[in-house]
Amino acid sequence: MDELKLLLSQKEREISSVRQKEHLTKEMSSMLDTAYGEFNVLQEKIQKLESQVNTSKRINLEYEDLKEGHMKLVRDYEDQKVKYTAILREHEALENQYDETDNKLREAILQRQQLQKRVAYLEELNNDLQAVADANKKLEHQLKRLGELESILNVVSTERDELARKQSNSL
Repeated sequence: MDELKLLLSQKEREISSVRQKEHLTKEMSSMLDTAYGEFNVLQEKIQKLESQVNTSKRINLEYEDLKEGHMKLVRDYEDQKVKYTAILREHEALENQYDETDNKLREAILQRQQLQKRVAYLEELNNDLQAVADANKKLEHQLKRLGELESILNVVSTERDELARKQSNSL
């Protein structure tokens, strides 16, 4: 019996040891499960962080591309602004030149109108002078004719006077 008691106590120790081992195994298993769970959670977090880092890199690249595009647009805008300013100055110069030419044209038209008025006045004056010259010629012709008539009258009156003297002498 002692042996059996001893054997029983050994078996109880073994059972206790096995239970302890089982308990330790359960704890280890639980700890491993927890560790695996935490490991999986950490892996998910690492994947999320890697995804965020990749997204951040992609966003940074997009930002850099946008920044380059913006700088190019700013340069293009500045170039266009310079061209616009140059064209605006040229337009203003052309407008000034147009205004000057328009003013000169108006002055030329005014001068032409004044010259036309002068030409018309001179033509009227020339016509009037021509009419005066024609009237003058008529008057000269009439004066010559009057002179001729006076001459004829003088001749006739001289002849009459002579005739009257002759008649008075013959009587």
